[in-house]
Amino acid sequence: TVDISDAINTLGFLFTGQGTAPCKDASDINDSGDMDISDAIFTLGFLFLGNNQIPDPYPHVGIDITNDILDCRTYTK
Repeated sequence: TVDISDAINTLGFLFTGQGTAPCKDASDINDSGDMDISDAIFTLGFLFLGNNQIPDPYPHVGIDITNDILDCRTYTK
């Protein structure tokens, strides 16, 4: 599921070192090919404004088919 803790975790990871991103590809919720502040903003827009669609494979479990440099093989704290 997606909830407000996802946006808070992303912001914590990016700005305070408090969040974790064990899979940057999954944290790239807007599928831009980078994990950045736009992912937290996208998440909040999805939750509270209903104006964003999360790309496939959401809401199912699966592999992101977008070709980018992010993956889940490298663990990042």
